[in-house]
Amino acid sequence: MKKVAVFPASGRLGSATRSALCNLLPPQQVVLISRHPEKIPEDLIKAGVETRKADYDAPETLKDAFNGISYLLLISYPSIQIEHRFRAHQKAITAALESTPGIEHVFYTSLGFGGDGQPTSAAYVMQAHVRTEAWLREVSTGRERKRNFTFTVIREGIYSETWPMYTSFFDPKASNSKAQLPHDGTGPGIAWACIKDLGEGTAKLVKEYVDDPTNPQYINKIIILTGPKDWSLKETVKVLGRLGGGDASIERVSVDEHAQNPRVVQKLGSHGPGNTVARDWTTVFEAIRNGETSVVNGELGRLLGRPPESFEETAKRMLAN
Repeated sequence: MKKVAVFPASGRLGSATRSALCNLLPPQQVVLISRHPEKIPEDLIKAGVETRKADYDAPETLKDAFNGISYLLLISYPSIQIEHRFRAHQKAITAALESTPGIEHVFYTSLGFGGDGQPTSAAYVMQAHVRTEAWLREVSTGRERKRNFTFTVIREGIYSETWPMYTSFFDPKASNSKAQLPHDGTGPGIAWACIKDLGEGTAKLVKEYVDDPTNPQYINKIIILTGPKDWSLKETVKVLGRLGGGDASIERVSVDEHAQNPRVVQKLGSHGPGNTVARDWTTVFEAIRNGETSVVNGELGRLLGRPPESFEETAKRMLAN
């Protein structure tokens, strides 16, 4: 029985995926790797799931973390910074390839920019993912190929729960609230998908591969998981205002004004080092305008076996809480 590891088995997507995966595979087949393995739910450990300790930011902990693992689900490093994020991914994958007996397949959770699998993006936040995807191709089929190894890139759709980041952290419950954006709000927009559905869909994708590792759908391919509808930013803000009891709309501002918005600067401060995070983030609006986040392909619904939760449902729950 070949073992499947999730690293890091924490955070929002990691937690959602581990929960679903542990319901799909025998617990003895699952290894959950985290910098805080003591925080993994006790019921999973009692069921027979193995836990290990490792940390992206402590590369020495990766050396033996993947021994005995055949398939690795690598959850991407949580930052928008390009070089550090890419190097973190590279070190983890290299450690997996150099483990004993060596990883056979990596599932890498990328991000839902880049349209229908394009290798470029206007969004700064996507650049580390683009580099990681390119490096995986090199390791698997290109100049850097050293052994038999395959991969699946899973471009996870834009989280419904992150709508504040794409609406300048405006307050939908305030009267006549304005989302100040460097965008007029017209489509194409965002095919929002909630984290729970993405985690479950990712786990079911892994299960499909484990059941048939020869499936060409997943060998050195990009899979895009998105929600069931492309919501323009204008539609997004309008439904948020309605659910919040306010009367929300978009106020178009310049790129500079958005990048200097104190609310945006403050809220994005934890997403990377330096004082350019807000300006770097503003590039997502060019990507949205280009249609990079509007893909609706039905793949997430197919994996779930049901329609994914709509953005409105997720927003309603968030605003109620």
